Amino acid sequence: MIQKEVSVNTNSDHKSTIAKLLATENIHVVHKKTQTASFNVATRELVLPIFKDSISNDLYDMFVCHEVAHALWTPLNMLDKIKEQGIDKSVVNVIEDARIEAMIQKKYPGSITNFKKGYKELLDKNFFGIKGKDLKKLNVIDKINIFFKTGIDVKFTKEEKKLSDKVGACKTPEDVLKLAVEIAGYHKEKEEKKQKLTKKVSISKKDDNADDKGQESDTSQYDSDDEIDSDEPALADTEETTNDKNQKSKEQDKSDDDKKEESKTASSMASGSEGTNNNLESATDQYTGTSVQEVIDHAGKENLYINLPSKIDLNKLVVGHKKVYSDFKTKYWNQKVDSSEQEFKNYLDKEILKLYNDNKKVIQYMVKEFEMKKSADQYKRATTSKTGSLDMNKIHTYKFNDDLFAKMTTIPGATNHGMIMLLDWSGSMAYNMEDTLKQLYNLIWFCQRVKIPYQVLAFSDVYGERTSRWDLPDEKEHVQKFVHNEFNLRNLKLIEFFTSDQTKQESMDMMKYLLGYSEYWHNRNTYNRDVSMSPLSIDHTYNLGGTPLDAALMTMPDIQNAFVEKYKVQKSNLVLLTDGDSHSCNDKFELQSDGTWKQDGHTWTDGSTTMTHKKSGKSITKSDMMYSSRTTTYLLQLLKKIVPDMSITGFFIAGSGRAGRVNLRTIESKFGLNHYRSTDSKKIIEIQKELRNNKVAVCKTQGYDEYYILPTGSKNIESEELTIKEGAKTSSIKSAFSKSLKAKTVNRQLLNKFIGMVA
Repeated sequence: MIQKEVSVNTNSDHKSTIAKLLATENIHVVHKKTQTASFNVATRELVLPIFKDSISNDLYDMFVCHEVAHALWTPLNMLDKIKEQGIDKSVVNVIEDARIEAMIQKKYPGSITNFKKGYKELLDKNFFGIKGKDLKKLNVIDKINIFFKTGIDVKFTKEEKKLSDKVGACKTPEDVLKLAVEIAGYHKEKEEKKQKLTKKVSISKKDDNADDKGQESDTSQYDSDDEIDSDEPALADTEETTNDKNQKSKEQDKSDDDKKEESKTASSMASGSEGTNNNLESATDQYTGTSVQEVIDHAGKENLYINLPSKIDLNKLVVGHKKVYSDFKTKYWNQKVDSSEQEFKNYLDKEILKLYNDNKKVIQYMVKEFEMKKSADQYKRATTSKTGSLDMNKIHTYKFNDDLFAKMTTIPGATNHGMIMLLDWSGSMAYNMEDTLKQLYNLIWFCQRVKIPYQVLAFSDVYGERTSRWDLPDEKEHVQKFVHNEFNLRNLKLIEFFTSDQTKQESMDMMKYLLGYSEYWHNRNTYNRDVSMSPLSIDHTYNLGGTPLDAALMTMPDIQNAFVEKYKVQKSNLVLLTDGDSHSCNDKFELQSDGTWKQDGHTWTDGSTTMTHKKSGKSITKSDMMYSSRTTTYLLQLLKKIVPDMSITGFFIAGSGRAGRVNLRTIESKFGLNHYRSTDSKKIIEIQKELRNNKVAVCKTQGYDEYYILPTGSKNIESEELTIKEGAKTSSIKSAFSKSLKAKTVNRQLLNKFIGMVA
């Protein structure tokens, strides 16, 4: 139907909540540059204009209630039926408004106050155009509109009162349409009768022989037909008087176009039509549409509303570990090789065992810290209660001790932990894959030792036969169902390299295969191709591609939910291992008017962006949402809202090549600093010093609980052994010992922080 009330700016979080509550479903409230409000039934979107700040919350809440009521009870085909009946839509709108507003107030009594205060505000702003006017002179539909919306005591004639009562009794859309026809018929009949009587009076005036008695008789006839509203003047006189008054009062401040519009509105107010007395329309309803433009913020910025994917097919999204293991084993490891390539395979067999043995101490330390912190947490939550049995060791104290009963301490069971790890599978990882994998393997071995479920998913956008991440799959191939105004995940795939469902041998094999892959990509993408062994040829199904980190994060609520359900996890931990920022994920689905889908809809705006997870109802609004470097941060913040008990840790492998330096740009980006600001410059120097000394910097400004910036080649979560050359001087031994001790101290501090979050 026609929606012509007003709204406010998007500075309050409760607004969309109201709509969802009232509609008993997840209606999405958006504010856009539009002249009127509307509700899209197909997309469940309630569109509100952007208005100036002068409108109260009560008026806004009233408006939302009104629009949601239309969404719940006004049928889609009502406009078509109006056209079939030949009735003015404003007439039907007035009656339908009365019906649905009564229903919403009955369903939610708390909204009654909003409607009372809201319509009072509209009256004060003269939104109905009735200020200074005699309400008795309004046509029947305008009287009904004013009466039901504002509660003003409108003087109805007897026939009008009957029609007004029928409006209050309407229960269905069919009742509304039927009554609209009846009211329009009543108005037409009344206007025709007035026109006939006016014509008779004109003829009698031209008759020079007519006497006063005859004229009096005709007037008496006219008054009796109009029942109790006998003081209503002739329509033509009313129109002329009203028009003159409005024109004179506003003439000086209005342009010629404004004058014409005012004249038109005044005419409509008086007659209920635009030049045709017999056709009924609501001037007060139409006047509201004109008045509302005065409070619209036409200079307001366009806001963007976009939702996380709500219908993801995990079977299409995740490439299961069994297939991945089979592919690597058959297409990579079991291929026919020559002697040099066999030498490389032997090297990998030894390297993975060496890596495991080298990190035993670190893993052992992590396990010990985890068990200690877990036990401390259990005892913290322990409860002590009396057993009801006497403590025989206290019997002798009965004269001065009232507490002679034995006590029992109950220690709650340990929380079931779980860990999901996201591995960057982008092209830049060619330089940093080996170091990243070593960090990852420590986490896997830790999970295996403490027997907590884990899952390692590499995010890729070029898996399989696709050669470009820009290729758009159709709906049958897509990992998600097309839903209007939701992010498009494009070609995202999550490759399950590791899981606690694997055997230990399968896990070690997969680690070995990936180490071989890391050698291939490093040699392929560096100028230094001087390697002693020739790597095995790889399966290009698992090529490196872009960095769809943001797209991967959008799937985490579904991934985490499936993980928790499968392993009965109580506390989940999300760990991200990357070497760069996410590429932009700024496509969305748009349902076109012809029923087709646009898969790369625009997601940029000069206003604020609101990102919503519809299943949980959680959202976040930011002005810089769609800048790629910031999108990740806000996605992490939103993820914390969706899964509040989940800890999020990031390992950023910074730098490229064996030098492994963390450049200034990375520090500024990760810590939100600018070296041109003196205060920030000092902080940057401190961070650079920390990186030199400790080989790690901890950041807490990116949406993570802990975010570790690690230079390439860092051994922070590897063991740091004391190495002394033969024949070394005492000073050298002392220096080496001090360096080793410091390294171990730093390592343990880092590990303590990480384990503390996990436990």
